[in-house]
Amino acid sequence: MSPSPIYTPHETPFIKKRRNRLSTTRTKQLVRAAERAYNDPPPPPGLGECCGSSCDPCVTDLWKEELTVWRERWGEGAVEGNSSSSSSSSTTEGKEGCWKEKMPGSWEW
Repeated sequence: MSPSPIYTPHETPFIKKRRNRLSTTRTKQLVRAAERAYNDPPPPPGLGECCGSSCDPCVTDLWKEELTVWRERWGEGAVEGNSSSSSSSSTTEGKEGCWKEKMPGSWEW
């Protein structure tokens, strides 16, 4: 049995707070991300999609926004693939993205 969502896609707090600052296209993209099922999070960008030239906005930042909207809608009922528990996913929320793709030997490694 699937869990019930906390919010409707249009009533998700992330979208409601930024409604005046988001373009119509970006709002539609975030609503589409929120409409995904509880066990189907937005897929992360591929390794070749981030060019590393400090684009504004970066595809990784856009993915993080979509993931935030999806998590807010489903709350604790969200299932994020290979994560062992929902509590570990909330602690690593700010650390996701390009850090997993760093080259060996870089300073951040």
